[in-house]
Amino acid sequence: MHAKMINYYIDLKRMDYEKCLRLQYHLVELRKNDKIPNTALFVEHNSIYTIGRKADPKNYENVNVYKTDRGGDVTYHGPGQIVNYFIFDVNIDGRREIRKFLENIENAYIKMLGSFGYSAMLDEEPGIWIETEKGKKKVASIGLAVKDNISYHGIALNIGQEAVNGFNLINPCGLDNSVMSYVDIPRDKAIEAIVSSLADYFGEFQKINIDDIKLL
Repeated sequence: MHAKMINYYIDLKRMDYEKCLRLQYHLVELRKNDKIPNTALFVEHNSIYTIGRKADPKNYENVNVYKTDRGGDVTYHGPGQIVNYFIFDVNIDGRREIRKFLENIENAYIKMLGSFGYSAMLDEEPGIWIETEKGKKKVASIGLAVKDNISYHGIALNIGQEAVNGFNLINPCGLDNSVMSYVDIPRDKAIEAIVSSLADYFGEFQKINIDDIKLL
């Protein structure tokens, strides 16, 4: 597959977390074997708490959790949130560049949020933060995994109070849950802007339907 092939992006709408994780594993194999180009997924999950490889049980004593192989601690996924998964080859010019790959995602989201008037930034703690009247608030959580140089998992952006409420029972990524907030951006407009911003760092994207590739 030519390195400059157009990336894919797919809007899965609402999908159960476990089903979506299985889909990611399938797409990782397709990407590894050059059956598909770099592919970004957008999805909203039913309410679920997940933990990464470095999770501290003290941070999720009040909820049932689903253990995953991503990095990071405990987080929440649910309605009012856009989850963006990246099935991408993390090699850049023949070198494994995970840090640069992550920086490109962070910068794309900061740029996207800026286009909607939000003062977005990185902070000492992982994720994307915005400046508010009540100080810095976290609006996006990041947790990645890489297998055979192909990334999966990704970033979750809160776009509604309903998503923020889901964090109330945990210490997200070990933080006090009061740091969580959301950006008031319509879902479809947010996805369109995210794709446009990602294209500045990863090249052009083409929207496709999951049925076009899941049986490959």
